[in-house]
Amino acid sequence: MITLHVYLTPKPGKNRELETAITDEWLEAMAEQPGFVRAVLLRPAPAEDLARLGAARPGHAFEVIAFWRSEQERLAWVARPVHDRVFKPVVALAASVSFTVQNVARGWKV
Repeated sequence: MITLHVYLTPKPGKNRELETAITDEWLEAMAEQPGFVRAVLLRPAPAEDLARLGAARPGHAFEVIAFWRSEQERLAWVARPVHDRVFKPVVALAASVSFTVQNVARGWKV
């Protein structure tokens, strides 16, 4: 199993629109793909809570973590026309987008 981590920061004033594009279009379409296991959308805790805890403040507004059975199945999704159709609006609303892929070494209740 692998995980795709996508870090997104909205363009000014586009926070809600970006979140909607992520959840209502991109992740909905992703969830229908062969090999998809599950996904989560993360938002940083409030800055004051992070400061009180001594926790690092993320440099992004949203993180998507998508679990896939294999990197091959994830790449097959990226190659499908539906991917571009649902991901282009996400990119258009984002000031920055970056990603990484990681191997799942071990899981609990996933």
